Amino acid sequence: MMTAQKNRGRRVVAAAALAMLSLGVTSCGAINEQATTFQYAASDGIVLNVGDVEVRNLMLVTKSATDEARLLGSLVNSTDAAQKLEVTLASGSVSIDVPAKSVVSLEKTENAKTVPSTGVLPGALAQATLSIGSGSDEVRIPVIDGTLEEYREYVPGGFDPKSLEHLTPSEKPAAH
Repeated sequence: MMTAQKNRGRRVVAAAALAMLSLGVTSCGAINEQATTFQYAASDGIVLNVGDVEVRNLMLVTKSATDEARLLGSLVNSTDAAQKLEVTLASGSVSIDVPAKSVVSLEKTENAKTVPSTGVLPGALAQATLSIGSGSDEVRIPVIDGTLEEYREYVPGGFDPKSLEHLTPSEKPAAH
């Protein structure tokens, strides 16, 4: 026959086992930061602020390390004063006027800006300096090509579909 003492002991052991199981299952969240709390650029370009200008999704599109490259992204100026962003790479620099209280989208034809080359292959990061007035930031800008269809129209000199032939799987030989 089971006594109250034995029954209480079993309850204590069961409660302790349940507590240890709960701790084991949930402890990952207790010692690791939640991934959803990290802020990051959820696109192909970089995001940063230079002076009073917000630089959003900045990237370079080119055919190769030595071909001309086009800047893509948006520049946001929420201030009452016009700003001028200078983007400098080893191959040269480009200035972009950002009027007061405006957004300059570099994808638009009228805002197109190019540099002579990136010096790195598509898929790599080009070292650059972004400056406004006396303030500057050293950054690494992603360099992409026309592999992704959404960027093909921006490749300086046009996109050549033959540049993707190496990505097409070859046919399997017939079975014997």
